[in-house]
Amino acid sequence: MKLYFISLCIAFVACITAKAQSKLIFKDKFMYADAQVFNGLKKHSIPSMIDTGCSLCIIDSTFAVDSCEIKIDKLQTISVNQTKDKISSTFIDSIFFCGKTYHKVYCLVANLTGIYQKYAPKFIIGAAILKSGAWRFDMERNIIESYDFNNKAKGIIYKWKNHLDYPDVAIDYIILDSKVNGKKTRFSFDTGSKYNKLQHGLYVGEPEQIQKETADIGNKLSIKTAELCRNVTFKIGKDEYTLDFIIGDRNIGLLNIEFLQGHSFILNYKRQILELL
Repeated sequence: MKLYFISLCIAFVACITAKAQSKLIFKDKFMYADAQVFNGLKKHSIPSMIDTGCSLCIIDSTFAVDSCEIKIDKLQTISVNQTKDKISSTFIDSIFFCGKTYHKVYCLVANLTGIYQKYAPKFIIGAAILKSGAWRFDMERNIIESYDFNNKAKGIIYKWKNHLDYPDVAIDYIILDSKVNGKKTRFSFDTGSKYNKLQHGLYVGEPEQIQKETADIGNKLSIKTAELCRNVTFKIGKDEYTLDFIIGDRNIGLLNIEFLQGHSFILNYKRQILELL
């Protein structure tokens, strides 16, 4: 009887642990994890893009209307990206992600399929959910799991800033102070970006002219000419990194998942710490 009870306890702990984590899938330089979307009587389990460069969650408009039965006439319209771009928004009844249910999740509703085409996810998990705590990304096991934000950091620690420190950036951006060629600059850690991007005036040398795919919430996928800067060395804290960059057109640079060079890491939104393990 005692052995049976112990077996039940082990099975229960294993079940709880499994629900508190999700499998990471890497595709085209993006990260995806399973999430469940609940709206009305509808429930859908879908691979969802994890986007640290997105303040809110985003749901594909076709998926929202056809599969989740969201009413078009109930949608609101707001401006996004600190521009005049207009996009619809709504509340999703709940999202289940890494063992926790998030109720009445405010989401943007966008034609992701039409904009991003072959790269389009049905759902994007943004900072609206991620900022609720801390997350451990195990790159060896390809697992994301919720993490106790009170745990003492033991790895390489980068303290980040956000919109409260820099009012010119979007809400809940992860901003890392940096230096490129001795010049102070800022990068946003953006797992939703396919390319690393560098501000004008920081690259020493002649960039290459290349053709690249580009898209954003206001412009559908297309091929455009871009300037490629190879082997750019930059500093975060006391550490140096070298990456290839595209010249961007914003006041901050972007670092995608390549920046971590395969390291497992912890995103601790409560303490604003990026910890490399």
